[in-house]
Amino acid sequence: MGRETSVPPYVELHCHSNYSLLDGASFPEELVARGRELGMKALALTDHNGLYGAVRFWKAAQEQGVKPIIGVEMEVEGEGHLVLLAEDKGGYTSLCRLISRAQLAGGKARPILPLEELARQRKGLICLSGCHQGPIARRLLAKDGSGAEEAAGHLLDILGQENFWIELSRHYLLQDRYLVGELVKLARTVGLGVVATGNVHYAQREKHRLHDLLTCIGRHTSLDEAGQLLRTNSEYYLKSPAQMASLFADLPQAIANTRLIAQRCNVELDLSAHRLPRLAPPSGETPSSLLRRLCQEGLHQRYHPIPERARRQLEHELRSIEEAGLAGYFLIVWDILRFAREQGIPAQGRGSAAGSLVVYLLGITRVDPLQHNLLFERFLSPDAHTMPDIDIDFGHRGRDEVIEYVYSKYGPDHTAMVCNVVTYQPRLARREVAKALGIPTDLLNQWLEL
Repeated sequence: MGRETSVPPYVELHCHSNYSLLDGASFPEELVARGRELGMKALALTDHNGLYGAVRFWKAAQEQGVKPIIGVEMEVEGEGHLVLLAEDKGGYTSLCRLISRAQLAGGKARPILPLEELARQRKGLICLSGCHQGPIARRLLAKDGSGAEEAAGHLLDILGQENFWIELSRHYLLQDRYLVGELVKLARTVGLGVVATGNVHYAQREKHRLHDLLTCIGRHTSLDEAGQLLRTNSEYYLKSPAQMASLFADLPQAIANTRLIAQRCNVELDLSAHRLPRLAPPSGETPSSLLRRLCQEGLHQRYHPIPERARRQLEHELRSIEEAGLAGYFLIVWDILRFAREQGIPAQGRGSAAGSLVVYLLGITRVDPLQHNLLFERFLSPDAHTMPDIDIDFGHRGRDEVIEYVYSKYGPDHTAMVCNVVTYQPRLARREVAKALGIPTDLLNQWLEL
């Protein structure tokens, strides 16, 4: 969208969707729609320790004319929560790398970011000091003023004055007056700007009841027994710029600074380009010529004699692959299968790729698409505008060996493990909600049988 010049006085910079698992109660699309309804021209998404909802959020924001600000709330080892916002493409790259470091450093259920990693990978990032669990706020709440000032100074040294801001939130809690007052004094002492946020966890106020249920599910308890595990009130909803301006009437600069930060954050996600590692062909060859040569070899190995239909289909597929710029992709899959079979590791391609003669000739699949009249366009169509997907199954005993080969051959900057976002299916969701509501087991079982 480019740089935004018409951003209103307040922009929400700390906002969680349901991709903050069991802590956010609204879909990214709901938050964008509500923000637009409230007159916001920009909105940030800052889910816990991940960018899982970033693409959905970015697409929804583009469709609804809201400037998307991509961020994350991370838990820093020994410090607490920090909100990190991507200022540009470099900042988005930094977020991705920091999240990976945190996942590797922490446990499966609790990624932890070592502070030294933030110091190494801070390019393009704007940092907010976080909620009550932030490194500065939690020290102030513990009446450790000197420790809070030391933490602020350390983060200031790492991030620089323009990129580190003291975050202020007001949710009508008993400690709000004390904490905000101390944070403002500390900001003046250290020489930092202050910025207001709503620390949003749901789009509308009434969603707080769903948030309570999610909290109970996550803590394996019921509403009757949750007690202080639940948030004190329903103030963690997305408020309008007018509401926030009223809430911080005594600190107008904290409101104005949200706009300044929003204007600096300009991340464009190009979801159309194919970014693939390149398999270096032998000297004098291109990826397309190497792919063509391998297919010609496969053609002579598979068919005796070679039918004219196979020659025509091969030319059609190679032309489609070259026009899509995907020759390198097919070579990468071929290379991985080649390695696996050389090591005696069972490996087999499957799925819609079985409709491709090229895939068959490369030895990735073993089903002749011509013999079974399979359709290549179901796998790769010029009209689809999507990346073709070649699924490969490996024998479990050699899977780690294949992964090691991919990392060593293509490098850590071009390889990654893909994760799934696990969701509750209807039956399990009903069971978990019923437990949180305290419904007796016998009634629950009757309900589930309906």
